[in-house]
Amino acid sequence: MEKANTKETHREIDIIDLKVAFGDFYALKGASFFANKREFLGIIGASGAGKTTVLRVLTGQIKPTEGQAFVGGYDVTKKSKLISLLVGYVPQLEHLSLYYDFNPLQNAQFFGRLFGMRPKEIEKRARDVLTILGFDEELITKRVDRLSGGERKRVSICLGMIHNPPVLLLDEPTTGLDAHLRHETLNYLKELNYELGTTMVIISHDLEVVDYCTRVCLLEEGNVSQFGTPEELISSLPGKGEGVRVALKTMTPEIIRRIESLPGVQYTAAAGRNAIKLFIDNPSEQILPIIQKLNEIKLPFEEVSLVEVDFFDYFAVKPWKANNGGIES
Repeated sequence: MEKANTKETHREIDIIDLKVAFGDFYALKGASFFANKREFLGIIGASGAGKTTVLRVLTGQIKPTEGQAFVGGYDVTKKSKLISLLVGYVPQLEHLSLYYDFNPLQNAQFFGRLFGMRPKEIEKRARDVLTILGFDEELITKRVDRLSGGERKRVSICLGMIHNPPVLLLDEPTTGLDAHLRHETLNYLKELNYELGTTMVIISHDLEVVDYCTRVCLLEEGNVSQFGTPEELISSLPGKGEGVRVALKTMTPEIIRRIESLPGVQYTAAAGRNAIKLFIDNPSEQILPIIQKLNEIKLPFEEVSLVEVDFFDYFAVKPWKANNGGIES
């Protein structure tokens, strides 16, 4: 990684050898990752991985023990007042940022004035953002306490963007939403990212967000275990984005062990009921040898096929686990 100087960096988010200690405990142990302008960065990790600490550093709530953190090109420890203008923040629990007796526009007026914005400027900005978020006039003027959970989340997102920050930080934005609302919220965020050019940083324990990210940082116990684009991480597996799926008539621990011992198989992952995905070099060339070997060891199968590998496979395989520990899904 190119080291940024002490004054500025061309990246929108730049974390360099970041360490944060609370007494003798290090919540972050030398983390480094970045996001360029207009990117969609996912910071993924289990509870205790260091996600919240990263968020608190980026919002200027705590200072690094060692290392540097830049937002919008500025050092968060030297430009704390400026950082509040450069960053929008959406809390995990939307009731922390909403007045339920107000409608979305009234909420926007309240928060916009905190940034010195004029009423007409606030209304235009709020309407522009809420329109992208799928609000019509009825929803824009409806009291927040009468909105659905997904609609309230979108109002909270609007308030985080009211002052037009170049960076939006979202703390577990899909928490508490059911499956279709989680995807709906992420789709709206992607649209904001595209339409307004806002750099998105999502803190989450949910792997679903990876499908929307241009970069992914996996945090484990204060360390960055993996960082890159989803495509880069997936392509680092044997097969470079492809695998071999074997569908069997039945699945037992002994059968799994026998399949894992097939020549060339480096990793395996579950691939549905009575099916397993094999990670092997040159998978397209290995289908026939695998079929021949299965027949040789008299292991009945229903199908052997070439399939694409996704990030869930990458996470399940975790070839770095032996060196860095593992994130629990």
